[in-house]
Amino acid sequence: MALDERHSAMIRALVVDDEPLARSNVTVLLRRDPDVDLLGECSSGIEALAQIRCMQPDLLFLDVQMPECDGFDVLELLGSATPPAIVFVTAYDQYLSVEALR
Repeated sequence: MALDERHSAMIRALVVDDEPLARSNVTVLLRRDPDVDLLGECSSGIEALAQIRCMQPDLLFLDVQMPECDGFDVLELLGSATPPAIVFVTAYDQYLSVEALR
């Protein structure tokens, strides 16, 4: 596979979490994967809205609970601009069930 083809096949990811350690943990893992292009990190939902609209990531690692604008608010405000794949991240037990995310 040519270098240009490999680069275009990379997964473009953005990490959103208000906790610096949580963001760092996810980004460290993503940087190890040669198929992931880490676009950046956001520390708030408000910051994420602008970055998602600008960068248009393929994959979003999104904290469920953040002050002012949580992960669910971000998705609602994005509407049709929502990235194709979202991984919710959280440190709170109450969000760990699939039912809680519905």
